[in-house]
Amino acid sequence: KAVVTLKEALAEIHNAEDSYTKAQLSRVLRLETMIDIRGVCDAAEEVVPANLWTLATYKELLFLDQHTSTGPEDPPFYDE
Repeated sequence: KAVVTLKEALAEIHNAEDSYTKAQLSRVLRLETMIDIRGVCDAAEEVVPANLWTLATYKELLFLDQHTSTGPEDPPFYDE
């Protein structure tokens, strides 16, 4: 059901006539629909053993910058 809901919302955004309507629909998708879908994903993540979960977990995505590091041989990607 969540996949169908997401696909329908994306189709509605793509089929919208003007940018304002697309923006409104995108806001609903981001702030309402995706919250509901996240609940489904979180429930699946809880029951699947970590060694079988092939996607990044929400926690890993949230703290991605803390999971990656550059060694002394890797130059920073920004000017200091």
